[in-house]
Amino acid sequence: MQPLMGAENFSFFAKVGPGYFYKVGMQNETQSQLEPGHSSYFTINEDVLPYGAAFHASLATKCLLECQQPKSASSKGSS
Repeated sequence: MQPLMGAENFSFFAKVGPGYFYKVGMQNETQSQLEPGHSSYFTINEDVLPYGAAFHASLATKCLLECQQPKSASSKGSS
């Protein structure tokens, strides 16, 4: 993947609460070069959708499991 200079406002959302940002590669060497997301020629390789969905679901599950863990006494601080 070639480096790219892009701008994203995701960091502002991450200041409010936990979050993550990732890209799922979808280039298929047997197909033509993919166009950028804001191009009128943009297409999507639907074969990668299950991988992206599974990755997203695993991150959400991990977050939910970690949020269910009770806080330890040491993290509550002294009063």
